[in-house]
Amino acid sequence: MRLIDLIKDIPVRDIIGDTALEVRGITKDSRMVGDGYVFFATAASEPYIKDAFIRGASVIVSDKRHDYGFRCHIITDNIGSVLGRMASRFYGSPSEKISVTGITGTNGKTTITYLIESILNYAGMSPGVIGTISYRYKGNTFKAENTTPGADELQMLLSEMVAHGVSHVIMEVSSHALDQKRVEGTQFNNAIFTNLTHDHLDYHKNLDNYKEAKRLLFHHYLRESNKKERYAILNMDDPFVDEFIPEPPIRTLFYSLKKQTDVHLIDYMEDIHGLRLRIVLGKEEIDIASPLIGGFNASNILAACLYGYIEGVSSKDIKKGIEALEGVPGRLERVRNNKGYSIFVDYAHTPDALAKVLGMLNRLKKGRLITVFGCGGNRDEAKRPLMGDIATRLSDYVIITSDNPRNEKPEKIIEDIIKGVHGNSYRVIENRRDAIFEAIRMLEEDDCLLIAGKGHEDYQIIGSNIYHFNDREIAEGFLHVVS
Repeated sequence: MRLIDLIKDIPVRDIIGDTALEVRGITKDSRMVGDGYVFFATAASEPYIKDAFIRGASVIVSDKRHDYGFRCHIITDNIGSVLGRMASRFYGSPSEKISVTGITGTNGKTTITYLIESILNYAGMSPGVIGTISYRYKGNTFKAENTTPGADELQMLLSEMVAHGVSHVIMEVSSHALDQKRVEGTQFNNAIFTNLTHDHLDYHKNLDNYKEAKRLLFHHYLRESNKKERYAILNMDDPFVDEFIPEPPIRTLFYSLKKQTDVHLIDYMEDIHGLRLRIVLGKEEIDIASPLIGGFNASNILAACLYGYIEGVSSKDIKKGIEALEGVPGRLERVRNNKGYSIFVDYAHTPDALAKVLGMLNRLKKGRLITVFGCGGNRDEAKRPLMGDIATRLSDYVIITSDNPRNEKPEKIIEDIIKGVHGNSYRVIENRRDAIFEAIRMLEEDDCLLIAGKGHEDYQIIGSNIYHFNDREIAEGFLHVVS
C-alpha cells in the first residue's frame, strides 16, 4: 500500500518527503522493522530510531524531526492515534468486517469473555477472544503479553481473525490501552462496563483519571464507531454507571442483581459448588445452574446473557453456553481434591476484588477460611495496607507472602501490607511456595483456602528474572504429599 493512501484523512502536523513510496509493514518495535517499513517513535521506542533506520525503515512517525535519512518523515502530536488508524488501514480495516465488543471495568472482564465465548459457540457462531489470559480463535491460542495488544499488533490480530472466519470478537479493553490509544482505528459494535474500583493508580495517579480512561470506550470509541447499530451494556449496580451512559443513537441496556433492568435476577441460590439463578431476560424467565460461584459471577453471567440477547442468540443457547463453562483459569479456579477441602486460586489483586471473593467465601464456608496473598512490586503501593486490612478482617487466618516483587524488596512490600492488618491471626512466609505448603498443611476437612493475587499467571517475577510458578500446580503437588 502506498504511504499517501495510508495517511489519507489522518490529521498530522507535517509531512516531509516522498509519500508515493510503498509501505511493507508498520511497527513501533525496531526489532520487527524490515525494508519499506513505517516506524513509530513512541515514548518507549524513540531510543531505537537509529536501529529502525539501519534495519530498513523508510518512514518515521514522531512528534519531532529526526535526521537519520528516512525517505519520509511524518510529524504528529498524537503518535498513538496515527499508529492505530494507519495500522487499521494497512491491515484492511478488519474491525469493519466483524462484530467487535469491548469490555472494560476493574473486575469481571476475563470471566465475561469466557462466558460470551461459550454462548457464541453454542449458537453456532465463531468467536475470537482478546484478553488477559490469551488471544484465541478457531483452535489457535496465543499467550497474552498485554490484556489489550498494542495498536499495530491488535489490527494484525483482527485481520488474522477475519481471514480465519471469525464472526464475533470479544476484547478486554484495559484502562492503559484506552489511555495509550491502542484501540484507535477499531470500530466497535458494543461496549460492556462491569464496575469501577481502586486499581492501577500507580499509572493513572487518581481515581478520576482512571475513570476517564475507562469512559473513553463509551464516549469516544463507541461514539465514533462507523457501525450502524451500537450498544452499551452497563452494570446498573455500580455507583459510577451514570457517567458511562453514551448519547443516542447508541442504545444503552442495563443489567442488575438488585433492580428491574433489561436483564435481572428474580431468584438466587449459592453454595460452595455453584450458582442457581432465575433471571428475566427481555420477556423470558430463564433458569441457570452454573458451577461458577459468588454474587459477582452472577453479575458477570447477567452481562453475558444481555450480550447474547442483543446478538439474537436464543435463550436456549444462552442457557447452554452459561452452564457449559466449568471455570475460568485463575478466576476462583477450583483445585480438585478428595480430602474435603475447598481450595481456590484467584486473580484478586485489588482491594475490591479481594473483599468480594473473601466476603463470598465467608458466606459459603463450612470450616475455617485461610488466605494466602501478597502484593506486586513496582505497582500501586496505596492498596497494600488496604488489602492487609481486608484479608485479616475477612479470613480466619492469613499467610502474607510474595506475589511478583519485581525490583522491590519483598520485605518492604510485606511491611506495607502489615500496616493495615487486624489482630494476630496471620504470619509472614516470604517464599510463596512455602506459604502455599504451610496453608495446605493447616487445612482440616471443610476448611476453605484462597490463594490470591496471581490467578492464571504461570510465572513469578523476582528482580529482573522470570521463573515458572503456577499457584494451582503448586497446590496440586502439595495435596499429594500432605496427609
